[in-house]
Amino acid sequence: MDDVYSNMSADTGPVKGQDFETVELSNFPAMNGEAVYEDRFISFHNITYTVEQRVCFKKRPPTVILNDVSGMMKVGLHAIMGPTGSGKTSLLDILADRKAKKGLLGHVLINGRRQPHNFKCASAYVVQDDIVVGTLSVKENLMFSAALRLPPSYSWLERKEKVDTVIDELGLQKVAKSRVGTEVLRGVSGGERKRTSIGMELIISPDIVFLDEPTTGLDSSTAISVIRLLKDLSGAGRVIVMAIHQPRYAIFKLFDSLTLLSNGELVYHGPTVNALDYFSKLGYVCEQHNNPADFFLDVISMNESSVTSDPDKNAPLTTYYKQSSAIKELHSHLEPMLTKAFNEPRGISPQYNTHFPWQLLMVSIRTLTNIIRNPLLAMLQVIIMALFAAIVGVIFFQVDNSFVGVQDRIGAFFFVIMNLVFGNLNSIELFIKEKVLFKHENISGYYRVSAYYLAKVICDVIPLRVLPTIVFGAISYWMVGLEAQASNFFIYLLTLVLTSVAASGVAFVFSALVDVFALANIMTAFTYVIMMVFAGYLINLNSLENWLSWLQYISIFRYSLHALTGNELADRVFCDKMSTFDELTNETVLMCNASRTIDGNQFLDDQNYSENDLWINELALFLFTIFFFVVAYIILRLIKKDK
Repeated sequence: MDDVYSNMSADTGPVKGQDFETVELSNFPAMNGEAVYEDRFISFHNITYTVEQRVCFKKRPPTVILNDVSGMMKVGLHAIMGPTGSGKTSLLDILADRKAKKGLLGHVLINGRRQPHNFKCASAYVVQDDIVVGTLSVKENLMFSAALRLPPSYSWLERKEKVDTVIDELGLQKVAKSRVGTEVLRGVSGGERKRTSIGMELIISPDIVFLDEPTTGLDSSTAISVIRLLKDLSGAGRVIVMAIHQPRYAIFKLFDSLTLLSNGELVYHGPTVNALDYFSKLGYVCEQHNNPADFFLDVISMNESSVTSDPDKNAPLTTYYKQSSAIKELHSHLEPMLTKAFNEPRGISPQYNTHFPWQLLMVSIRTLTNIIRNPLLAMLQVIIMALFAAIVGVIFFQVDNSFVGVQDRIGAFFFVIMNLVFGNLNSIELFIKEKVLFKHENISGYYRVSAYYLAKVICDVIPLRVLPTIVFGAISYWMVGLEAQASNFFIYLLTLVLTSVAASGVAFVFSALVDVFALANIMTAFTYVIMMVFAGYLINLNSLENWLSWLQYISIFRYSLHALTGNELADRVFCDKMSTFDELTNETVLMCNASRTIDGNQFLDDQNYSENDLWINELALFLFTIFFFVVAYIILRLIKKDK
């Protein structure tokens, strides 16, 4: 199913966005000499970011992550560096508008104007860990981005051409039809995977690209090739900003500008070629064969073994920079720019370029493709359910209509429900496994939360919950030997399907709520156990104390068990047969033993089960399903997507 998206031929109905407006800054030279693109830049003004600290509910003084950081980055390749904890990733996220606003002060301007609303949807952001779907090919991943992020003016053919252009630009022609790869499926190399992640963002032809540690997990050769690619992309008129920890010299020399941070404050911000000269004037001289990137980090960290001079230890590097002529010149450009920006209206950028039905279709196609290319999961689900059904059938094979047959039937129903409910524990990974991918794509404007959620639920529930449950019900019903009536059989299947889907809804809630699989697994299993205890099979519900009795009304087990019992026992009589001689016919006949007889209706009546309770129980299971699904959706919507 290669090129699953590229084989489609339909136009979308997106909402057209507004381009960024620009401002002329002829007196501020472009860092890479590309004068034609001087109107493209990003500037940040007095950025301060603090985080509140709490220990055992006790509020501590806030931690300062960034303190009064200002600067400008024009067309070119820009690196933000610093030791661990210096605030480089926080600065990158703030520039990309992906940091929560709480504790954030200062302003970021795009081309001299305030950041448009939802700027993050019009810019590119490549996360540290590559976020691509491994079961799709490189081209299919890019087509997914093109299908959802390009504006309506693009026809489907133009979208395909755009993908081909990006593939050529990134040098991915040889692996375009190769699957990216998963934990169990060998795919493309690390560098090709990283370039695919970059390509997912380049589809929208952004003027500004942000990257968080783009060389993480790559060998030195691959890392250099990726940075060279970014250098070439910056030459095409893009502002490319990256947070990077400790690059080798072959990578370092490709940077047009350098931003060095120490404990959230600027140590240096300017052209890379001037950095060594700046530090040498402060008394920090880099040895001849030392890597400048290592040298700068050693200086910032005060590792004196790597410097050859003895500067004034009493004057911090941040103080030197604040007193330098470079920062004064920078502020002379930034201050009037900020004043002008706030006298003009803020730009508007659309959050989504496509409408809900199209998003639902695209996400559904990707989800189904993922299932088809991982057939083992679906097949195992059906096989396991069929195996459990056979076990139930063997244990309760062809139960008779005797006195004890009632107990056997109820025992079989409880066993069936328990297998169905606990079999849905594998639903927990539905959102946990893709939560990072979901957050990134949603905040980048790929799709609405509702489109993603509905597509995932439909594509999980039908093939992995409903179909295996039907197989389970068809096998178990006839092996156990329940009432051979079509209406009873289909009610039995309906009850099992509603039970399974309602149980999966519980798993969806905890899958959306927490990020750790083990924790979600424990919470879901605990909920199932509580529901099982108050089903009415393990304990007589009438004997419960008032403060506990309400728990029976939130038990999926209870409603399912009552529905199955009512469906099977209503209007039937179960008894032990005994032989008696009929004097009229002179024959021995079998008759019910009055002391060993159970009237189904009377039994149900003793359980406070009325004639209409069957459909009340079915409705309760349906409402439980809707409730859990809605709660899971609300949790997904409320998930914090900013960092």
